[in-house]
Amino acid sequence: MSGAFKHHGCRWMIFNAVGVVGLFFQLTCLAALREVLGLHYLLATVVAIELTILHNFWWHARWTWADRPISRAGLLQRLIRFHLTNGVVSLAGSLAMMAGLVEIGHLNYLAANVISVAVCAVANFVVSDRVVFASAVCVAMLGLVPATPVYAADLRAGDATAFDRYARLTEARMDREKSGRLPFLQVDQLPDDRRRQAHAKLRRGEIVVSRMRTRDGDGVVTFHDAMCHHWVGTVLVPGARLDDVVTLMQSYDRYQDVYRPAVRYSKTLSRNGDHFKISLQLLMKKIISVVLNTESDVDYIPVSPQRMQVRSTSTRIAEVADVDTPHQREQPVGRDDGFLWRFNNYCALEQRAEGTFVQCESISLSRDVPFGLGWLVGPFVTEVPRESLEFTLGAIRKRLSAD
Repeated sequence: MSGAFKHHGCRWMIFNAVGVVGLFFQLTCLAALREVLGLHYLLATVVAIELTILHNFWWHARWTWADRPISRAGLLQRLIRFHLTNGVVSLAGSLAMMAGLVEIGHLNYLAANVISVAVCAVANFVVSDRVVFASAVCVAMLGLVPATPVYAADLRAGDATAFDRYARLTEARMDREKSGRLPFLQVDQLPDDRRRQAHAKLRRGEIVVSRMRTRDGDGVVTFHDAMCHHWVGTVLVPGARLDDVVTLMQSYDRYQDVYRPAVRYSKTLSRNGDHFKISLQLLMKKIISVVLNTESDVDYIPVSPQRMQVRSTSTRIAEVADVDTPHQREQPVGRDDGFLWRFNNYCALEQRAEGTFVQCESISLSRDVPFGLGWLVGPFVTEVPRESLEFTLGAIRKRLSAD
């Protein structure tokens, strides 16, 4: 038996495993839509098939054809091809067979659905292997993608300006915290009950995270084609001194070890006193993975012997396509998949008797969620900012506690 035959046989088994799971998923959706919501069986079939198409695509990209990686923009194109090929086969074939088996053959609609899925399976596998998950060269030869690059999102000048204003307003609040007009840490600005609860969590070793929103006078800063994410998190590092935290934070060349796997590469580009220029290659993962080359300016601002502010602003963010392949390259800045266009990180450090409180506040700018792709893009742009903040604070506490 040839190696190629074995390879395709293995892929065929994985494809069928996904198909079996998808079948039960589709039957569950179909039964719920028909019996619970009372939809007509044909309408219920259309909805159940569409949900199953999205379900199966995710598993095929992650498992069946995991050996054929592609850039983020290419993944969106694959989803379109999946709908145009497997979707058409499943919808057209299943609806025709369902109508015939139910109306003419008088079969139960669930049994008819099982038969139609089985008949379409072979056709779907061939189309997926030869078209949907084919290499970029093969797809281009088939004329299924344009010859010029397709950018999933562009950063608009108005949204970039809005982000800069949002950051300035936020930093103005931090200036008041630095001068003592506001409590230095966000947890100390909470109402009494919530403040006591937050400090109890911090003493237990938990990370306290909350969403923030900076207002523009009586209004808000408006973003038209982008989303601004603003989070703040705090952790207590027991027994740590302020100098310990600052030393760790300024060890940028070690970030790839301290914050692995979120940081793939790190380097200090230059230092002038308390001002740093740094370069980090970041890995962001949520359903899909994104690698970004970033550069930032970082300023360490002493407030008192026990307090310091750290303000980091991104100066360049470029998404990396075809990572770890001979074709790896940066996409044009601001013309990519839009998972991270801007990223500012602000820290407030305060040493007290029990240790040092580390507060990190992040403001980031990403694309908005495209219609119909909330299942793919939504979790990334809405959940990753919070999870990244929690990971960073947890890594700081773990490293300094170990030392």
